[in-house]
Amino acid sequence: MKIKQLILKLTKGCLVTLGAILVAILGAYVYFEWESYRASSKTRVERITGVKIPPYNIIKYDKGKRSFHGDYHDSYVIEFESMPPDELFDEIDKRIAEDSLKKDDYGCNGWSRNGNDYHFSAMWGNGLPAPDGEDDDDDGTFSITITKGERKGRMSTGSW
Repeated sequence: MKIKQLILKLTKGCLVTLGAILVAILGAYVYFEWESYRASSKTRVERITGVKIPPYNIIKYDKGKRSFHGDYHDSYVIEFESMPPDELFDEIDKRIAEDSLKKDDYGCNGWSRNGNDYHFSAMWGNGLPAPDGEDDDDDGTFSITITKGERKGRMSTGSW
């Protein structure tokens, strides 16, 4: 009788342990998928870049490798629902002119332009200040490239 009880206790213990492991794996999966969604949200893009971005859809997502420490680099191809208006590019041109007068200490955050290509990049953490709404301790990266006259663009997010 004691052996049956011992086997029953061990079986219950193994099931509880396996259940806890399954919950932890599922929780990590949901967390990383949520992080991917959050990283590409329109609200976050607007907050970081400082400009109102037209609605877009993600048409391609490349999930970068995750390191043990949580470092990653994800890439997105986005397509705007309609052609981005000239007012968007006028606003970005205005920000580029203003930013050239007051570059941050590291010169790595902000908008730039090359012909019709408009590019925003930001890197923060490890002493670099985070954009509004981001945490200095998160060691993050963000970039977006959009081209005047085109509906598609590229975006990337990551942690380093």
